[in-house]
Amino acid sequence: MNLKFINASCLVLISSLLLNCQAIKRDSEVTRLDGQQWKLVSIKHRPVNNNGNAYLEFSTKLEVQGKAFCNSIKGEYELMGKDQLTFSDLVSTKMYCEGVMNLENEMITNLQNVKRYSIKNGMLYLHSTDGLLLAFKK
Repeated sequence: MNLKFINASCLVLISSLLLNCQAIKRDSEVTRLDGQQWKLVSIKHRPVNNNGNAYLEFSTKLEVQGKAFCNSIKGEYELMGKDQLTFSDLVSTKMYCEGVMNLENEMITNLQNVKRYSIKNGMLYLHSTDGLLLAFKK
């Protein structure tokens, strides 16, 4: 056998193995919206004291439900392209809870303005066209 042919074959094999390892790594890093409880950690870069009282859960039926500190919320969401996300038909219960109503209203208002999302290192980031609105963790 020709030595050049063996070296070229080895390079092709090694390159193929490396590319397959990268593909496996990328797939394992993918986090889905559904099947997780995403707990709110910040509103427009401001940390919130949440204690698990504000969260979202996404279903495979394109429905979202959760809690906005005091009141339950639910609605629908739509995914478009690789990172576009919008919410629609958001409704909430109407209980008054001392000390959290401003945060609750801000969370719901920001959800209505979401245009895209990103997931990185176990964090869900919801953005408007102007910047980061809400950040959640798994």
